[in-house]
Amino acid sequence: MARKGQRRSRATAMASQEPSEPKAKDTDDENAKGFFACYLLTSLSPRHKGHTYIGFTINPQRRIRQHNGEIMCGAWRTKRGRPWEMILCIYGFPSNVTALQFEWAWQHPVESLAVRKAASSFKSLSGIANKIKLAYTMLTLPTWEK
Repeated sequence: MARKGQRRSRATAMASQEPSEPKAKDTDDENAKGFFACYLLTSLSPRHKGHTYIGFTINPQRRIRQHNGEIMCGAWRTKRGRPWEMILCIYGFPSNVTALQFEWAWQHPVESLAVRKAASSFKSLSGIANKIKLAYTMLTLPTWEK
């Protein structure tokens, strides 16, 4: 029993000598300063030529490795078209919510109220070039121009 008490007192003495650690930031602060990105993948597989995938990430390097099956937890929709290449990464969103809204609108331009009018001017919404043009057009809309 005396030993336990001695250990506690030593630990307490050592803790008082060490500099105090900074307090953990609020999750709101982390979201406000975090990295949030939407990306466009294209399949490099000859069988899936022209297939694309639009997604959201906070770590693009890790995410492309997941899609390609190098590490676990990739999207199941990209399992067939492996390997994938990230051809566009849009970042600078103020929050993950804004980035996720952009991702959904990019995936569903005809359904999105913010993008519907701009998307109606496109002859086709499929293909790599049209998805890049759509993303550029979306970035000029009032919702995401900042």
